[in-house]
Amino acid sequence: MSTIHSTARLLALTSVAFGGMILADTASSQASYLTHLQSTPLSTIVLAATEGKTQAQAGAEAFVGSMAKRALDFLSNAQQTQAQKTESFRRLLEENYDMETIGKFTLGRYWKTATPAQQAEFQKLFRNYVVAMYSQRFSDYKGQQFDVTGSRADGATDTIVSSKVLPADGGQEVIVDWRVRQTGGRYRVVDVVVAGVSMSMTQRSDFASVIQQGGGNIDALISSLKNKT
Repeated sequence: MSTIHSTARLLALTSVAFGGMILADTASSQASYLTHLQSTPLSTIVLAATEGKTQAQAGAEAFVGSMAKRALDFLSNAQQTQAQKTESFRRLLEENYDMETIGKFTLGRYWKTATPAQQAEFQKLFRNYVVAMYSQRFSDYKGQQFDVTGSRADGATDTIVSSKVLPADGGQEVIVDWRVRQTGGRYRVVDVVVAGVSMSMTQRSDFASVIQQGGGNIDALISSLKNKT
């Protein structure tokens, strides 16, 4: 995987870092927060114009933009140790991604056949696996920039937020689409598509392969995840 693609995938997850601010459900607070983001000197985010967009789209764009800005701050913070970055990543991953929904999806049809104990163990190990896998890639960040470029509604609760990751040397950009779901008055990411490839679908395929190699036994995947975390 090229450095820019690796960084795009990394940003897609680490952009949850320091992204705990949930936008209020009013147009005025969203506009105020967008103004705050745009006036921040360290921001490398270019937020798309929100005129003509629905409130949900404007909120979803601001949500992704705020997460990405904090990710860039997080990735470039030389004062934090690897352990500190990993812990921040873990905590804020839980706050901004719907990990339960993502976990269920990646297990696919095997979720229904798993026992409650297997489901609980898988969800715990899945979270640990994501943290361990992407924490190893923190060093892939080499000054790339992140721009939110627009959005579109997809169903009653989802918004697809489009963005791009640009390498610092002016090389080829990578397109990243975020599926953001608004439930319970807050936004959460449920999937990220990097260069046309769904991270959730890719993980689902990988997990299914491990289970199939284990004779269809979900414990084969659980054992594999334990070894990786």
